[in-house]
Amino acid sequence: MERIFISAIGYMRERWHQAFPDASCVSTIAELDAQDKAVFASLWMDISVIEQESRLKSIASACARGQPVVAMAGVPEETEAFRALNIGVQGYCHVGAASQQLLDIALVVENGGLWMPPPLIQRFLAVSTRVVPPAALDRPLLNTLTSRELMVAEQVAQGSNNREIAQTLEITERTVKAHLTSIFEKLEVRDRVQLALKMHNVTISGNSN
Repeated sequence: MERIFISAIGYMRERWHQAFPDASCVSTIAELDAQDKAVFASLWMDISVIEQESRLKSIASACARGQPVVAMAGVPEETEAFRALNIGVQGYCHVGAASQQLLDIALVVENGGLWMPPPLIQRFLAVSTRVVPPAALDRPLLNTLTSRELMVAEQVAQGSNNREIAQTLEITERTVKAHLTSIFEKLEVRDRVQLALKMHNVTISGNSN
């Protein structure tokens, strides 16, 4: 299925085209509505060219189509990320993200996961727990994890990447990935963002976990 970029500039930026040579660009969501509710693999909304007061409304309109939406900001920040995810976007990134990163994001969101820049995850969690106070952790669910898996999950909740986790726990990155695969299955989450949210007991609208 086709990927569509929505941007008032009306054309594909170079990195977008490098990542998705077959993608198309429209200037407004209304142009999509004229295509008789066609189904796309994902919608990528350039919110960097939308006035601040209109961004959330535009994001909501895109999410209403029921397809994965990635919001691309000029200056990604945690409060906007929280609001965008709460509306229903599955991805939030920099409008100038590298082509390889765009491919990584597409893989995650088009398979039902959530994606946001790793540096924002910890700050996002700090904001989300202030806005939605976390409840007690689901201990019976966490008890399904081995002691080492729990250590890995706690490191993810602190915003650590795989390399940092490997160094902290003195294991290989390959072992970290193996633990994460098992953790995702046991806790019924799709990716490390959902895992971090689960560990903080934060619920996001549209997140079934």
